[in-house]
Amino acid sequence: MNTLLTNPSNRGGQRSTDQIKYIVIHYTANRGDTAKNNAVYFNREVVKASAHYFVDENEVWQSVPDHYIAWHCGGGLQGTGGASFHKKCTNTNSVGIEMCLLDRKGNIRNKTIEKAIELTKELMKKYNVPVDRVIRHWDVTSKSCPAPMIGTNNSLWKSFKEKLVNLEEEKDMVRYNTFEEIPGYAKSVVKKLMDHKTLRGDGKNLDLSEDMLRMLVFNDREGLYD
Repeated sequence: MNTLLTNPSNRGGQRSTDQIKYIVIHYTANRGDTAKNNAVYFNREVVKASAHYFVDENEVWQSVPDHYIAWHCGGGLQGTGGASFHKKCTNTNSVGIEMCLLDRKGNIRNKTIEKAIELTKELMKKYNVPVDRVIRHWDVTSKSCPAPMIGTNNSLWKSFKEKLVNLEEEKDMVRYNTFEEIPGYAKSVVKKLMDHKTLRGDGKNLDLSEDMLRMLVFNDREGLYD
């Protein structure tokens, strides 16, 4: 992955990555642009907008660090339809991914979509974002973005999401046996339960699945282990 950070005037302030609950998919609506072109543009210009990542057929460029707020899906409604996540998904609690490089007909190139799926999978795993919180800009503000993927029964978007569901199925098959293997988001509650002897063992042979970890974290937030 390449990094060229946006002009600070184009983004918000810092946040905790624990706040990340959504991943929002966009497209640049340009023909012939690249991820690098966009990263350079946002680095150079003041446009009061930004995205965390730009993706094309070949590369991913990060423009805003994940622990900073990008201005990519805020504001009021910008059309009709969609908007089922309006005021739920915000700039503060989401990561924005822009797909670049349209073909001559204005379609998103397949390899760009594949790259975006790869990046989305990485971010889902990193921040424990479920597939039902991977959404389009259209789902937040009704904006026709990414235009080739908008609509209630869009086949291209369904295909995108189906490829992410496979990741969740893979995650459900993973078993965490040692404390060191536990993802960061669940380490504190697992340590607490081990200290309380609720989880048996010395940090080995824990045999915890992703679903079990999510349940433990939820219960801990509800104060059930205090």
